[in-house]
Amino acid sequence: MVVFAEDLDQTGTAPWDFFSWGHIDMGIASFLLLSLINIIPSYVDQALVYIIPYWSMILLIIAVGIGWEIIENTVLYNTGLKFENRRDSLVNAVWDVIFVIVGGFYMWIIKGILVNIIGVHLILAFYIVGIISFIVVLIIFFIARAISM
Repeated sequence: MVVFAEDLDQTGTAPWDFFSWGHIDMGIASFLLLSLINIIPSYVDQALVYIIPYWSMILLIIAVGIGWEIIENTVLYNTGLKFENRRDSLVNAVWDVIFVIVGGFYMWIIKGILVNIIGVHLILAFYIVGIISFIVVLIIFFIARAISM
């Protein structure tokens, strides 16, 4: 089995293809948006506030990844909007969800270092790092896609 898609024929079948970068970005964006539930009150109070536990956000991010794979391989496929108009292999779909989780965990670690360990005063820095991370991964996605085409 091919691990890294080397051409368009392997995209959607190999565990890692250029769309993997987009799935990592999905995890980053999901964590940034979900963390607002806790971060906004923490910023206002200048103390850590946990309305929902962060581990539950990871569960929500897993649900986002699974939900996207279902939409991608049913709705987008049935409407002809799916890339190359073919469904992902089971292996690729599982790895796509794993990459969403990786993006979420990455931001959880960054949040833990900046906000929990160093201090609540770095909440804005956490979002700046998150937005920069999102943009960098998005650029890598576009480069990888251009190379694959």
